[in-house]
Amino acid sequence: MKYSIATLCFVSYAVASFAQLQLTYNEALTIALKKNVDYGIQQNEVERASAQRLQRIMDMAPSLRASADFYDRRGRQQIQNPETNQVEFLDVVSDNIDARISANLPLFGGLNRIQTLRAAHSNTQAQTYGAERTKQTTIFNVSQQYLQVLLSEELYRIAQDNHRNQSENLKRIEGLVEVGALAIVDKYNQLAEVKRLESLMIRAWNTFENDKLILAQTLQLEPGTEFKLVNPGISIESVLTLDVDLDALYQTALASRPDYNQQKQLVLRNARTVSAFRGSYFPTISAFYTLGSFYNSRIPFTLNDQLRTVNPYHFYGFSLNVPILTGFATRTQVQSAKIDRDNSLLQENNLKTIIYRDVKTAYQNFEAAKAQYLASVAQFEAANGAYNLEKERYELGLSAFFEFSQASNALIQGQAAQAQAEFTLMFQEIILNYQIGQLKHPETR
Repeated sequence: MKYSIATLCFVSYAVASFAQLQLTYNEALTIALKKNVDYGIQQNEVERASAQRLQRIMDMAPSLRASADFYDRRGRQQIQNPETNQVEFLDVVSDNIDARISANLPLFGGLNRIQTLRAAHSNTQAQTYGAERTKQTTIFNVSQQYLQVLLSEELYRIAQDNHRNQSENLKRIEGLVEVGALAIVDKYNQLAEVKRLESLMIRAWNTFENDKLILAQTLQLEPGTEFKLVNPGISIESVLTLDVDLDALYQTALASRPDYNQQKQLVLRNARTVSAFRGSYFPTISAFYTLGSFYNSRIPFTLNDQLRTVNPYHFYGFSLNVPILTGFATRTQVQSAKIDRDNSLLQENNLKTIIYRDVKTAYQNFEAAKAQYLASVAQFEAANGAYNLEKERYELGLSAFFEFSQASNALIQGQAAQAQAEFTLMFQEIILNYQIGQLKHPETR
């Protein structure tokens, strides 16, 4: 027995569905957030920024360092004679140990350390916002691809139903031709229509499979993994009744969008960096303390006695460092930091314009999607009624095949338009939440 390509596609799809992984919307988002490369990189950058901020915090505390030197010394040395208690200069070879512990506390540095710490804090905040926006982008992309697969599956189902219905019509027409109620040309016209719908069904199946491959790549699924998506159950009625205001959306976006908050933190970071570099123009003052001891093999005391009682020393005081001429290094750093600050301000202003464009586009698309959905529902209902009437008239011989074929095509277009409008409307709320910066994982809402 010979099977058509469409039949084989349907059989393979039906058989595979029994072994497919059932993947819900929340599960798809969870998988994507675990495996998305960009989101993982952003999380690593947050960790790096946090470590840098901790370093700047510790820069405010005293520094403590221990050191020791072990060396041989050859030549004239000062050696204390224990018998005469006099220091003698002798040309000898000695083994030496010198150990010390030092502490340093910066007292004033032109507020350089404070501003550097504040800049590090702003940088950490910026990286956190960047990671959040990447997370939202990942959710947005997966949502779009998830609903696209569901739409492709629905269009494939519609194509299957239409092919099956027209195949049944072909059988009825063949029966009417055999009894002489219809001309044989109607049989061939219907056969051509069935084959056309078979071609559309094959195309819809191929589109469906390709969309699944795109989603599988985004989710980083193992090659060859078969899965079936579960409809997220987004209520069309709740979306239709959603009342949005453009100005309110724009203000919410300015307050909530992580990329805009990130840019504001970058501006603040760069401004604080300018202040930190300016601090290098001022003198620095620090307090220091060192406690140490040494051992010399030519001194007739034991290692323990020399290190603990004979040779211990300590000194402390204040250190003043005044920059006089540094080759314009500080000046260049300040100018470069100013340029970074000004550039970030330009980017902030440009981002505000982009946000308004994004929000307004999403608002207009949302309103258009609602109107399109209502129109598609009316289109399908009218096309379905016309098809049923035309089918009855055609079977009674009151209309030509051309009129019946037109009604059939209108019904197919109405079904596809309604499915497209429904899934488009389902996605509009996600788009709005993404553009105003409030797109969250459903499990964390």
